Amino acid sequence: MNSPAEDVSAILALSSSATGLAEGTNLFISREPTTPDAVVTVFDTGGFEPASSTERNEFPTVQVRVRGRRMGYDIAYSTMNTIKGVLHKFNNQTINSTVYQGIWASSDIISLGYDDSDRPILTLNFRIHRTA
Repeated sequence: MNSPAEDVSAILALSSSATGLAEGTNLFISREPTTPDAVVTVFDTGGFEPASSTERNEFPTVQVRVRGRRMGYDIAYSTMNTIKGVLHKFNNQTINSTVYQGIWASSDIISLGYDDSDRPILTLNFRIHRTA
């Protein structure tokens, strides 16, 4: 089974008509590049214990981080809001041989301020229910 971040990245790339994201261009997993300015990075953040040792249910969590262009808070926020819309309604679909029962935002959009290059940074956390 893939890491949840890898599958969530695939979901966002498959929804590129809404998100405008492409893996390796402006969408990354686990490591945020210094360029380009505007990027989305998906991180595995642990999760919750499985229901039981006999079930194949998993309850991982991921964090999506949006870094915008210099002083581009409004566009970065809009990008994150679109991502929230795509992921929060994602359910009962198979990605990379894993069934995603549901993905839910577990917080609202969080602003982390700006980096040293005046690029806004926003995060959003998601909880997941998936089965192999």
